[in-house]
This record gives sequence, structure tokens and C-alpha cells, in this order.
Amino acid sequence: MLTSSNSVARLISPGRLILTCDALGQDLPRDFIRIKIEFCGVCGTDRSFYLGHRDEGYPISLGHEHCGTIVAIGDQVTLYRVGDFVAIDPNFRCGDCHYCRSGAGHLCVNGAVNWYSNRGYARFIDIKASYALQLPEYRARHLGALVEPLSVAINATEIAKCTLNDEASLVLGAGGIGTLLIFTLLETQEGEIWIYDKEPRKMAALKALYPSRIKILEDTDDRVFSVVFEATGSSSGFARACARLAKLGRLIVVSRYHSDEPAIPDRLPWKQPNIYFVHLNGNGESFSKAAALMERSWGQDHDHLLSFHSLSDIDKVFSEYGTLPANKKIITME
Repeated sequence: MLTSSNSVARLISPGRLILTCDALGQDLPRDFIRIKIEFCGVCGTDRSFYLGHRDEGYPISLGHEHCGTIVAIGDQVTLYRVGDFVAIDPNFRCGDCHYCRSGAGHLCVNGAVNWYSNRGYARFIDIKASYALQLPEYRARHLGALVEPLSVAINATEIAKCTLNDEASLVLGAGGIGTLLIFTLLETQEGEIWIYDKEPRKMAALKALYPSRIKILEDTDDRVFSVVFEATGSSSGFARACARLAKLGRLIVVSRYHSDEPAIPDRLPWKQPNIYFVHLNGNGESFSKAAALMERSWGQDHDHLLSFHSLSDIDKVFSEYGTLPANKKIITME
């Protein structure tokens, strides 16, 4: 018999997350699966909703970097079985529109159909099976919560088309997505990378993992870079990225500026830069690449970049987000 109740964290107004108890249906739609969620990462997008920088109506359920175990399947589902460990790619791709056919399914014109439901800060989620990706047998289950944001980082590095041996590269911002950008670059390419974050402890945590390959950019250092990744989420970070970009350089913006939109510096066009805005995880292939890279390269030493917090403490996690020392925060449902 299926579980009949579900704990779900809902944002009922800016700055106020509460846990609700929802009923779960006893019958799944034929092409759906039910997942018992184990871990869900905290994303900057979730944070922007919490702060009220984005308002799509209340209450709203948050969380999209989640993983867990399938506990039930609809009778049309053939790719998965009860007991499979999966992550969720929350992006709908119809497969038929111009963007899907051209390899840009993340821009699908039918994306608003969005069968994606009730989000990841919950005990269970009922979701269309096509959103799931079966994961390897990781050494630790929480690695599954890093697959979705890592797929975004992989998409960003592929857009950049940089090789660290040949070009000086800088990552601004060492929060969740910035950390995964740095991880992707260092684990898939040779050479060194420069990083900058306003929190020295976040940079120190990364440099401890890659002492010979990471260089920390000081405020007084005015060097420029051929490739700059902007992952600070602030207009001041964008301005710093523009100042650090070399002529003909490539600026890859992963940030979202929900309440702090940046201006284009007057002299930036003089550098004739190429500016790319990264949206989601691209055509979806990055999702399976992320799952494999996580299994291959994320070791126990990397785990000290993470902090874990119970679902019951989720409002506290969001309210104290800026003071929590870890590079990446993860909600655990246990």
C-alpha cells in the first residue's frame, strides 16, 4: 500500500517557509513514478524566492536539486523499477519544437507545460517518469543532489570552450554553482584556475583540495583573463567580471539577477567581448555527464565543501543562509 501522507515545505510569504502535511493519492498516473526524496540542494533560485525577489504567487513549493528512491511506478513505466536511485532533471523538453530539434531543448517552446510537480523539499514527489535519471551506486547517496546543479556547471564550461592550459580563466563566486564550476574545470581539464569570492573561507576550502592548481585573486590584483565565469549573483560581481575580462575575452554569466540587475560598463564594448548567458543545463546531455563525473571525481575530501540540514530546519537554513560557512547547502529528509 502506498504512503498516504507527505511533508512538504512551502513558502507562504517572503521569508516564511512552513512544513505542511499533504495527502498522497493511492493511484499514480500511468506514466508517473513516486520518489522518496533523500536529499535536495539549496539553489540561488530558491533563495531568490525566499527573499521575495521573485513572486509567482503563494504558497509555492521550492527545491529542484533532488534525488531519491523510486517507491512506486505507474503501469506504463518501463525504464524504471521500484528501488531505483534517481535524480530529477526539472526541465521539460517536448522533442519536436525548433529548439529541441536544434539541440537547445532547455529553451523548449512547450516548456511551460511543465509536468514537474511539488518540488524537492518534501518527503515524496509524484512526477512524470521522463524527468528521472537513474544514478550510479555512489559511495554516498547525497551525491545525487549535486547532479542537477553540476549539469548546469558542465553546460557553462562547454559554452566557454576554454582549455586551462591555453587560456587564463577566472571564476567569480564560490557558492554552490561557482564551486561546481571550479570542480568541473579542474576535473576535466589540465592547468590552473583563478577564483574570487568575498568569503575567504569558501576560497580556502577549495584551495585546500587543489593547492597547486587554484590561485586566489586578490582585490589589489588588476590582471585580466581570457575567460571569466560570473557566478556571484550580484551586480557588483558582474562589474568585477567586466573589469577582469581581457580584450576579445569570453564572459560566461551563470548568475541570475532577480533584484540587482547590473548595468553594462561604458567601456566594456571597447574590449569587443563575447558574452554568454547560461540557462539551465542545455540540451540535457549534461545531466548524464554530471552523474558520471560525480561518480568518477567527487571524493570524500570534497564533502567538506557541503553542509547538511534537516527538512524540519529549512526555514532556519534560508534565514541564516549568509552565515552558514559551507560552499553548498543540502537539505536531508532523514
